[in-house]
Amino acid sequence: MDQYLRTDLKVPSDQIVNLRDKEATRNKIIAAFHGLRDNPRIKYEDPILIYYAGHGSEITSEDGNTVQMLVPVDYLSGQVKPIPDRTVGALINRIAKKHGNNIVRTRGGDEEDETIETLVRRCELSPSDAPGNLDAHIWEDYPDTESSARGMRFAEGFAMKGMKSHVLLAACSANESALEDKKTPEAHGRFTTALLRLLKEVSPDQMTYADVLSKISRIDGQNPQCEGYHRDRILFDAKVRPPTRRCYDIKLSGKAYVLEGGRAHGVTDGAEFTLYSDKAAVLVGEPLGVMVAKDSKIKPFVSILEPVGNAAPQLNAPAVAIQTKAGASEDLLIHVPMDTQYMPVFEAIAREMSGTGPNPCRISLVDKDKAKLEIVCHERDQLVFNVLDPRATEHGFTRMPYTVDSDTDDLHRVLRAAAHYNFHLNVNHPNNQIMDKIKIEFFPLTEDYDDSGQLVLSPPDPDSKVNMYEGGRIEYVVEEDVKYGMRITNETPWDLHFSCFFFDHAEFSIMALTEIDTQTHFQKDYNLRKHSTADIGYGYSEIPPIECDIPEGLDVTIGFLKLYFTSQVVDLSHLPQLSPFSQTRGWKASPRVNRENAPVWGTILIPVIQKRA
Repeated sequence: MDQYLRTDLKVPSDQIVNLRDKEATRNKIIAAFHGLRDNPRIKYEDPILIYYAGHGSEITSEDGNTVQMLVPVDYLSGQVKPIPDRTVGALINRIAKKHGNNIVRTRGGDEEDETIETLVRRCELSPSDAPGNLDAHIWEDYPDTESSARGMRFAEGFAMKGMKSHVLLAACSANESALEDKKTPEAHGRFTTALLRLLKEVSPDQMTYADVLSKISRIDGQNPQCEGYHRDRILFDAKVRPPTRRCYDIKLSGKAYVLEGGRAHGVTDGAEFTLYSDKAAVLVGEPLGVMVAKDSKIKPFVSILEPVGNAAPQLNAPAVAIQTKAGASEDLLIHVPMDTQYMPVFEAIAREMSGTGPNPCRISLVDKDKAKLEIVCHERDQLVFNVLDPRATEHGFTRMPYTVDSDTDDLHRVLRAAAHYNFHLNVNHPNNQIMDKIKIEFFPLTEDYDDSGQLVLSPPDPDSKVNMYEGGRIEYVVEEDVKYGMRITNETPWDLHFSCFFFDHAEFSIMALTEIDTQTHFQKDYNLRKHSTADIGYGYSEIPPIECDIPEGLDVTIGFLKLYFTSQVVDLSHLPQLSPFSQTRGWKASPRVNRENAPVWGTILIPVIQKRA
């Protein structure tokens, strides 16, 4: 890695801190993190790479929590402690606070197996190696940052913490070991070898961190992981690739064309896909053909496509499919008064009603009594949006607090965002096995400070049985500076992947409250194992707490928490979107199938009603 940085990327040697062998002591590793934080030459959002290859371990601490550790060269049981992952996280949080979150961290580490000529470096540690107060002096909090966001959002001061502070590329999943080949005089990690090979084949500015897992070669016995809210950034760059049409892998299995996308992805009856040999050919190559998804052949995670016309595309290797026409769905039903002054509105809607383009969601013009949204004139050349959806109006929310010009691209942007919002809000799969066996709790968090000055957020006492989610919804009066958390308990017989989104009905934004999965051919660690819980906003959770607010001019607003639960990785990275009423555009913020287990998926939709005090 050091050679790649100096030779291929031309990074000056004085910008690289390289701790090798006897230099990689506990004190020097921590000092190197402090050095990054305090380095005056690093400008805000300069790329920072933190690469670790060495001993690692995982133990259950004295307080019962699982703790991952980096083991420095001078580790000595009872004297020199390992470095807990939470310490590394706190150190990176400090760097991100000062220099921005354009940080990538790679991690590998490992066990010895002479029979396969590999080296796996792993240390056996004891619970006493991770006392609860280890490195407490590093956990100082820092002042809150400013935020102008409205509605439900991550709490101020947490925007550069946890997995929002950096991107993590790990050599393997939590229950695997990262292997090193010993066939060369100097052992090299299999993940590092594969990563460097990829970086030399594909320029870093041509792929995102999430792309690494879909492009890197397979590694026997290892499933690399990519974690972090900013996985869609271009490598070593704070920029986000502009949104493009959704791209699915497709392969020929016997005579069946198998698309790696199904109902859980939002594929519906009649959706059409244009096939290309690979992603590069999408921009410049000739299409291989067009295929369509039929309802009876759309499964939870895959679909069997049929050709449009008589000629089936020739696939000599796995290819990619771009959705180019919307399938059957619950259309966004809009009412516009029949008047000549609304001609620009009718023209804009006609443009979107074709169901084609990079966001193939559908719009229909209907009478007012059937509509979910009404567009009317407010002042000269200004349009407002009346909410007619009963799920919102029954709580007193009837108008969105924004206006747009009738003769600009603003209207097109709002219509497209509204259609995207409507489509994904209504793609639901009420699975009783999921709904009855998943317990959801939503509650205010208690703030306190420990002896080291670290802000500690705690859930309510279990005996108090505080849960704001009751009667199928969450309803409360917004209180300033109150932070909220969630607890998800899995009582199903399955290990699950879960993602949580907040759909804000006041502005058509969709915010991911958890990390969202992207496409990968590696197995992904489950984040909600059977008979376990996942915490949001407190404890050891990497997910920030939530704060709420109400837009100016409103006394009540509504949104929806939507939770996805799946037994396989589902790429939901296309869901989040910023409000179309914002000046900012875009979002700034599958493994091998076990055929013995039936695919499982389900969604839970929770109305969230927020009222002004």
